[in-house]
Formats: sequence, C-alpha cells, structure tokens
Amino acid sequence: MKKRTKIKLIVIFFILLMIFLIFIKIKNDNNSQTIIQTKTASLFQNINNTAKVNKYIVYGTHFNLEGSLEIPKISGISIYSAHVVVKNIDEKEISLKCTYTYKDNILSFSTIDKINEGLYLENLAKDKYYVFLKIVFSNSEVKYYSLENASKYENTAYYTITKNETNNKININFSNYNNLPFMAISVEAIESLPDNVYDIAIDPAHGGKDLGAQNNGYYESDIVLKCAKNLKEQLEKSGYKVYLTRDGSESKTEDMANNMYNENGRINKVQESHAKILISLHVNSNSKKLSKGGVEVYAPSNCNLDFAKLLANNIVKKANTSYSTFSLYKKADGVYVHNFSDAEISAFKSRANSAKYEPYNITKTTPYLYMIRETGGIATNAFVDGRNKNYGTNKYYNSNIGIETYSIELGYMHIDDDLDNILKNENLYMQAISDSFSYLQQQWFMI
Repeated sequence: MKKRTKIKLIVIFFILLMIFLIFIKIKNDNNSQTIIQTKTASLFQNINNTAKVNKYIVYGTHFNLEGSLEIPKISGISIYSAHVVVKNIDEKEISLKCTYTYKDNILSFSTIDKINEGLYLENLAKDKYYVFLKIVFSNSEVKYYSLENASKYENTAYYTITKNETNNKININFSNYNNLPFMAISVEAIESLPDNVYDIAIDPAHGGKDLGAQNNGYYESDIVLKCAKNLKEQLEKSGYKVYLTRDGSESKTEDMANNMYNENGRINKVQESHAKILISLHVNSNSKKLSKGGVEVYAPSNCNLDFAKLLANNIVKKANTSYSTFSLYKKADGVYVHNFSDAEISAFKSRANSAKYEPYNITKTTPYLYMIRETGGIATNAFVDGRNKNYGTNKYYNSNIGIETYSIELGYMHIDDDLDNILKNENLYMQAISDSFSYLQQQWFMI
C-alpha cells in the first residue's frame, strides 16, 4: 500500500509540475506577445502617411526598390535628405543608399544604383523588419513613411545561400497595421532548402548539336561540360547546393542553340533553380590571326564589379594564364561589360522589321550577352517575350527576381597556348573559381 501511495504522490507531483510549467510558458508567451505588440505600436505611432513602391527587385543576394511620394511644398522648407530604412521592432535601423528627385510635388526615390548592391539579404539576422522611407527636412524635422505596394509584384520568398548546412527563408511581403499599409521582411531558420532551390548554378555553354568553338578535334561544348562538372564537385565539397543547366545527357541532335527559351531550355530551367549566382563557362572563338589570348569575365550592366575582378584575378593567378588583351568592352584587367551598341540595336530592329514583329525595347544599358541579360529579369532588361517566333519565351523576362550572372571565357580556342593550358590545368581554373566563392563566404558568414 505504501508503495502505491508513493507512486500516486509522484504522479500527482509530476502532473502539478507540468501544469505549473505550462502556466509559466503561457505567461511568458503572453508577456512576449504583449511586448511585441507594444513595440510594434511604438514603431507605427507617428506614421500616418505612405509612400508607393513602384518596383522592387531581388538580384542575386541583394534587395532594392524604387517608389514615389506626394509632398506638397511648404514655404521656406526643403528636403534635406531621403533614405530607405529597414527597422526591426527594437527600432535598430539599417539605412540604404538612396537617390531621389523632387518635381511637381512628387518625390521619386530609388535604392537601385548598382543592381548587386543594396540590402544584403544574406546578412539579415533572424527577425522581422519593416521598410520605411525616411525624409529629413531642412528645418531638421524627420518623418517616416510606411510603404504600400503599387507595383505588379506580390509577396516574394528568398532562400539564403547554404552556410554550415543551414539556411534562412526570407519573406518579403506587404500587409496592414491598423489599416496602414506597410512592407515587411521576415527572416526565419529552415531545416533545409526545398528540392527545387539551389545556391549556385553553372552553365556549360552550347551542347547537343551546338558544339561551339572547335580546334584540333576539341569542342568547346565538351571542354566546358567537363569543367562544369569539376566545378560543381568542388563547390559541393564546400557545402553549396549546385545546379547544372545541362549534364551531357542531351541528344547529339538537340538544337540547343535555338531552344534555350523553350519550356525546358537552359534559360527557363536555370531560373527555376532559384540560384543566387550563375557562372556560364565558355572558350572564346576567334580568328587564327590572334597571337595571344587570356581570360575574360563578362559582368552585367550597372553592376558592382568586385566579384568579376576577383574571378579574373584568381584565374590568372592560379591557372597559369593571363588577362585577355581584348580591349573592347573592357572595364578592368580581365573584366568586361558588353552592352548593346547603336549598331547592335539597329541590327535587332532590322530583324524585327523583317520578321514583322514589334522591336524590343533595347537601350545602350541593356546587356548584349543573352545568358547575363535573360537570367536577370527586369534588373537586366530581359526582353525575350515570345514576339520573335523563331524562339520560345523566357517565362521570367519580366520577373523581379534575378540571378547574378557572370560569363567566363576561359581562353581562346584557336590560340594553342590557351587551349593547351585549359586542357592541362582544368582543375586549377575551376579551383580559382571555387576559391572566389570561398572568399565571399567571409561576407556570407557574418549572419
């Protein structure tokens, strides 16, 4: 009997303990919720007007936006500065570089200076953030404006690059607080990436019956495929989830030069990978009159070129090669930005007129290389929308989510020194590219 009584008492004690612990948890949760509600109210208490977000983009690992706000003129008072700021509920503030103009009572503002700069999503700690427009007036008055969505883009999900086998999911969304529209960015940890989400993508150019440049029985399509598989293996050893646009299983008769915009073409497939950065591998075609080649890294227009420079420098340093002597489009040693020229724009218009479709809206800031342009969405002025019936449609041409893409010409096919070096030192070329990502980890691990 005594033993049963003792067991009953232990059970009762255990039940009471659990009830007590549940009570404490509920109380703490309620207190935490109350604190959050109080801080959120404080964050919005002096905000009674909204600015419009006319466009927002995520390009690579960065977030940017542009918008407008009507501000009636007040005699003797002018706008001293305007910034887009990101705050958490503790009102810790991240200020984004912002340009603005004020005309006819309309303030137009933009954080889109370099498309791969802005709010660095990889470094956001797990928290909820609110995005505001902050204006400082000449009389020292400071006003914050919440942001309402006037764009055609809805809520967006972003997945951070894998670090120590961990990832965050970032939700960019629009909502309301007491009927006041606002823009928010929330960061939460996830166990693993969804099956269709990758960190980095690699594009071995050409493929199928498109052999690319050729010399002495060697084909560009074969060389870059071998390189891509090597690079994929190296990046995966560093913990990244890597996507290949082709793996060599395509038919030798497949017309990959003209089906890139088809449903399962390289352009649409790579964008469905949700990769943040894409490396497109090539070997340059050239006249045999050239005596010296070298590496060329092509970057997007309106882009910070630091990573492009890093890629070029690492390849030259590690792979026993040199910077290309090609001078057209050159921005730095081994780094190039090829935008449409007047002649190239005219050529595209002539094709459109001959085929009787409306010419594309191409400007001299539009990237010429299709893999760079068409994977960036609106950030890089992608335009293949199906009007040219000789091609398919880039389903993501007007997307506000873009992949930061670099096209690397490893060397020149018809320069024997270049070709021999690529064949002999393939592993060093790919190590150089892989090491460039390792360097970027110094930034990615700052979370």
